[in-house]
Amino acid sequence: MIEYDVAIVGAGPAGCAAARECTRKGLTTVIVEKKKIPRHKACSGILVPASINALSEHFGEVPQDLLAVPSHVNAMRMHFPGGHVVDIPIHGRMIRRDRLDAWLCKASQAVVLDETKIQSFSERSDGVDLLCIKSNGEALEVRSQIVIAADGGASRLVKQIDPPLTAKLTWYVALQETYDCRCHLEPGFFHFFAFPEISLYPSAYVKDNLLVMEVVVRLKDKATLAMARLKEHLWKRIGIEQAHLVRRLGCRVTYAAPRGLFCFGTEQILVSGEASGLLNLFGEGISSALASGRIAGNVSFNSIRKGVSPGRLYRKEIEAEKRRTIGTFNYKTLLFREGNAFNFKKGLQAMAWKERLIFSQDLLKWLLTVKG
Repeated sequence: MIEYDVAIVGAGPAGCAAARECTRKGLTTVIVEKKKIPRHKACSGILVPASINALSEHFGEVPQDLLAVPSHVNAMRMHFPGGHVVDIPIHGRMIRRDRLDAWLCKASQAVVLDETKIQSFSERSDGVDLLCIKSNGEALEVRSQIVIAADGGASRLVKQIDPPLTAKLTWYVALQETYDCRCHLEPGFFHFFAFPEISLYPSAYVKDNLLVMEVVVRLKDKATLAMARLKEHLWKRIGIEQAHLVRRLGCRVTYAAPRGLFCFGTEQILVSGEASGLLNLFGEGISSALASGRIAGNVSFNSIRKGVSPGRLYRKEIEAEKRRTIGTFNYKTLLFREGNAFNFKKGLQAMAWKERLIFSQDLLKWLLTVKG
């Protein structure tokens, strides 16, 4: 058995942000990650301004070798039926996600146990025991005062913590395909296609001279068919030639916020990032992951220092981030409130009145179709 003050499950932005906050305050910290680091993920790798600021403040400037080409994402370019196109400012950066997580792990200064899966856990009044299995089949027990679950949307820990809540969630499949090809899709933009007949969330963008396409479908539907529809749509419009598949990735996702189905853990287990339900309307989760991870790490330090249970304190501290996520699913909040990952308010201000009306109608129509 190995012992730490804090054990973190998951080596993504939420887990690493929590680890960084713990180690900088003197807590012994371990990160347990089931995959080998570095690893690819079905993620666009877009850093919105909130993420850029959080990384700069807590980890330092993002190294140049993490930045993709192009490195800047100017806007989300929304394509609507009828040919209407609107740019929603992002002013973000595009990174290589596998390198980001590897850098965050190293910068966190925590012990990292990759290729190690959580088999089970038992919660005590003064901590948590994790039973882990390493890639060679060897069992490993980890004892800690606090566990931070940051193991993604399909969190194994959350399924065990709150089975009734997990059963209420509506699950989706996200599929990402990357192609080496010639195409005329304008780089520097995250192209979003508000065509529900293709997929709930079809998107495409150029990254490192490759074309990346993504679709999201309900669990009962076939993601491969949705991808075929998106490819047919794009092939006609942007002149794709000589396409060769480089990589196909997928994952399960859920949108907890519209129904308030969040799970922030127990008294000794704190859940952060997408595992807790913190995923906004357009699937951008890095900003909330960094914010919630830092909160979990800070709560861990304060609870250990004061000798109090961290669960109640965490639920109080995470409330603002929870409200921010819920707000992205509200039509009025999305359009008119400052501080969203995608700056709809600024985008509206740049339009003429007639354009605003058309866009607002198009967006509402898409939202109602998706929610239905």
